[in-house]
Amino acid sequence: MRMSDYHIGFMGFGHMAQVIFSALDRAKIIPRSQVLFLRRDRAKMKENEQKFGITATGLPNLVEKSDLIFLCMRPQQAETALLELKGMGNLEGKKLITIIAGKPIAFYQKHLGQEIQMVRAMPNIASSVMEGMTILTYGPGVSSEFKSITHLLFSSLGQIAEVKEDLCDRTTAMAGSGPGFVFCLIEAMARFGEQGGLSYQEALKMAAQVFAGASQLILKGQMPTDLIAQIATPNGITQTGLDVMAKHEMEKQFHLVLEAAMRKSREFQK
Repeated sequence: MRMSDYHIGFMGFGHMAQVIFSALDRAKIIPRSQVLFLRRDRAKMKENEQKFGITATGLPNLVEKSDLIFLCMRPQQAETALLELKGMGNLEGKKLITIIAGKPIAFYQKHLGQEIQMVRAMPNIASSVMEGMTILTYGPGVSSEFKSITHLLFSSLGQIAEVKEDLCDRTTAMAGSGPGFVFCLIEAMARFGEQGGLSYQEALKMAAQVFAGASQLILKGQMPTDLIAQIATPNGITQTGLDVMAKHEMEKQFHLVLEAAMRKSREFQK
């Protein structure tokens, strides 16, 4: 079955579901006529239908017509959604992709059966500009066809990485929540510039480009420690700043941030 023949249904159509659909639409992977969605807020459902040019529907029709179903609700809504999905009857042949944070594959198997074809995916907000980092974890018995489909879908959002399930909470903290922590650092640098007399917009652009440029050097194969050695001359300006970071144990403090996010992700397993 070719990807262009698939019919896709979104259970939940909040921000990230909209980002995923927009990327698929932009890449012309799936015709809009083959996409269905539903969300609990009727007013927003109508609004989304008009904005994106796709069809809003009820759960019975979505399940019947869709070959691939995206689960895009909040973790607190997941169990209710799965009970409703199970109530639709036979799911044989259906493929599921979940972007719900924290919920392990065993959680879905408990409700939908051991044989369900499913993938856990954790995209991030940068997917909206095709610079995302999506983490993929495959359920047992996932077909090679489904893996290929998942790669194609999420490659349209940016980069992808496959991890074992016991690393999902850690990578959710890094890749899923990570942009939020980077935004805070960019904002801090921008405010520093503003305090010295730059306009906020000038300082923000400068700070964002610093992060973007530094990231590109890493993505092109250079190592952080080597790059630091190139720019941090003894008793120089950069080294002075790095010494303060070391004194305040900035690496350790940042690890505490990531560990807190990782623990929160684990809480959703319950």
